[in-house]
Amino acid sequence: ERKIIVWAKNHKLDFDPIVKYGGVGSEIDLTGDYIVVLQHPVTTEYDESFEQVNQTLEAIYKLGIPTFWFWPNVDAGSERSSKALREFREKGRSGKIRFMRNLRPESFLELINSAMCLVGNSSVGIREAAFLGVPVVNIGTRQDGRERSNNVIDVGHSRDRIRQAIDTQIKHRKYESSELYGDGKAGERIAKLIAESDLPIEKRLAY
Repeated sequence: ERKIIVWAKNHKLDFDPIVKYGGVGSEIDLTGDYIVVLQHPVTTEYDESFEQVNQTLEAIYKLGIPTFWFWPNVDAGSERSSKALREFREKGRSGKIRFMRNLRPESFLELINSAMCLVGNSSVGIREAAFLGVPVVNIGTRQDGRERSNNVIDVGHSRDRIRQAIDTQIKHRKYESSELYGDGKAGERIAKLIAESDLPIEKRLAY
């Protein structure tokens, strides 16, 4: 994973996600700027998932910026989140949004690294985006309790606050890379300590 994210950090998007992975909705001109949305349901708020996604949809639709929107995971409430996306499309309001399923990890990180902003509530915004320096608008409570780097703006489920935060992040552009969640060398250090330690071998029965 470390090798992938370091590689992605040094690469701009060099492939067309629509050609390579498909999806449905609007065509996106990759010669211009775009944002990425990844919003999952919160298991303790599954009854609110439909309206939470709607608030984000309205914010993104009003901004009118080309957007790659990824389908939610299968946590409790995903059917409500998915319903909101389907109804939005059925009303013919896809605007400049391309709805996507899954990308290979390296493709996804490359896509994010070249985005103006990552929007939603995925841990990617807290962890990987911090290292990449990508501006993030984190929505709601899903990532509560996790330490953030300065690339994250937290907002509630309000279309106006979401839109304002995205505007702020777009104007800011890239942040400095953060190693808040490590520099990727923990495994090497652990292996070195184990290799150099004089570990006792003693069998103990606890029953």
